[in-house]
Amino acid sequence: MSYVLATTENVVRWYAFDPTDIDKGFELVSELDLRKVPQLGKDDAKRLAQLLGLKTWRYVKLR
Repeated sequence: MSYVLATTENVVRWYAFDPTDIDKGFELVSELDLRKVPQLGKDDAKRLAQLLGLKTWRYVKLR
């Protein structure tokens, strides 16, 4: 099972970033393109969200 990070707004946008180079930051994308949005384990998703400086986010589970 994997997770992606998304905004907490009513219209969800996705956090696209390179998990191997957090210093590049992130961009918000309107469509879930799994080539741009990393799929992570829940613990890794939380850690990377914090490293990116996100204050709030939601996990979306993919099967």
